[in-house]
Amino acid sequence: MLAKISQVGTSVGVIIPRYIATEGGFIKGSPVNIEYTDNQIIISKPKAKREGWAKAFAKYAHEGEDANLLPDHLDSEAVDLI
Repeated sequence: MLAKISQVGTSVGVIIPRYIATEGGFIKGSPVNIEYTDNQIIISKPKAKREGWAKAFAKYAHEGEDANLLPDHLDSEAVDLI
């Protein structure tokens, strides 16, 4: 699709057609990442800060890597110190 670059204050902008914005889940005011690489402008949604954590923790639990590193009795001793 061919689009025109418009003047927006001291910057420039491109209008994203509604069907593309809808398909991509982009709404007014939502944050986006903008990159320029290999003669292309790439606009994408930012990744969630903890994206992939749930899957990683599930994998560790499945492999038995989620065991406590400190024994539980240390928790009761810590309560006495508080």
